[in-house]
Amino acid sequence: MVERVKGVRDFSGKEAAIRQTILQKIRESYELFGFEPVETPIIEYLSLFTQKSGEEIESQIYSFADKKGEKLALRPEHTVSKLRLVASNKSIVKPFKAYSIGNVWRYEDPGKGRHREFTQADIDIYGSKSIKYDAEVIGCIDFALKRIGVENFKVHINNRKVLQAVMESAKIPFLSSLQVMREMDKTDKIGAAAVRENISKLVGNEKAEKIRDYIEGRFMPESEGNIEIDELLAYLKDYKVNAVVDNSLVRGIAYYDGNVFEFISEDEKFKGTVASGGRYDQLSLKFNTEMPITGGSIGFDRIMDMISKDVSDDFLDRYCVVNIDDVDKSIEIASRLREKGIQTDILFEDVSLSKALDYCNSKKIRYAVIIGKRDIQKGEITIRDLKEKKDLKVKESEL
Repeated sequence: MVERVKGVRDFSGKEAAIRQTILQKIRESYELFGFEPVETPIIEYLSLFTQKSGEEIESQIYSFADKKGEKLALRPEHTVSKLRLVASNKSIVKPFKAYSIGNVWRYEDPGKGRHREFTQADIDIYGSKSIKYDAEVIGCIDFALKRIGVENFKVHINNRKVLQAVMESAKIPFLSSLQVMREMDKTDKIGAAAVRENISKLVGNEKAEKIRDYIEGRFMPESEGNIEIDELLAYLKDYKVNAVVDNSLVRGIAYYDGNVFEFISEDEKFKGTVASGGRYDQLSLKFNTEMPITGGSIGFDRIMDMISKDVSDDFLDRYCVVNIDDVDKSIEIASRLREKGIQTDILFEDVSLSKALDYCNSKKIRYAVIIGKRDIQKGEITIRDLKEKKDLKVKESEL
């Protein structure tokens, strides 16, 4: 028996169908906001990712040499591949609103909620510094999450320029500031007091206390970032987004340089971060171009891990034509349903009606369309609702 590769998963049956349904709702939501689909290869030159993150990234991703010795990598994210595409295509009109939905790969130890292969559902807007587009990204993700059933959440907002001003005010050197911000980002997990203790070991008690005062709202340096946060919050009211300022929010240290955000759900079913993102204007400079960018991503696999716990007993509104006496009629009826956009299976096996219904039940198909000789002679069709356990007879002409 061939085993599955460590850190990846299989999906089949209803679970796979629900994943596709949720992805389609996300895709439709993105397109309703004017985002256009972008597809990039799963294989890129390794240098594309080391250019962004440094040589150390190679230990965190799947990299390999092809038969000619070229160093390649499976994409660990969509962002850099999309940036390569946009930066190299001068004909793209800006601002350009793009979305990417597809699998990415990272080489890390698998664990609860962590996989080596997972799906990202990203949106990005290229070519404008306007904070209005930060709000558009957040508004779009807010819309998409509500459409797939995630409701009880708040959007936590901060700004990297504010964080930089805090570090400068506390006279914390650049390299130390990176370590300090990593500790700050743990506030929601271990609390402000524990974060202060960790930071004091890095930079001393006095500086650690100033960081704690900032986290808890007793100290706020003047910064361009404060203005950007206020502007973003004002626009988010127009989108009816429930947003709060979170002074401990940091996000990717070597990545973002403006407003950052996280969607944090308080719903017992979806508890935790379900989406995130921010502005990263400076990243394009590493690719010899200057292009402001803002974007975000929905944590699709995290949401699906929560949804999948509740999917086993519910029926899908699908049909299955069960051939009892007439193959030609069965194909004709199935074709009519499919032409109407109804998902329709067909069972040709020579089995009893009870076995055919067992088949439908096992696949959680709600409606069995039974093609029997007596009904055909009367010009009727029997539809059995397997969820409600009742039959409905309809005229074939009215199907």
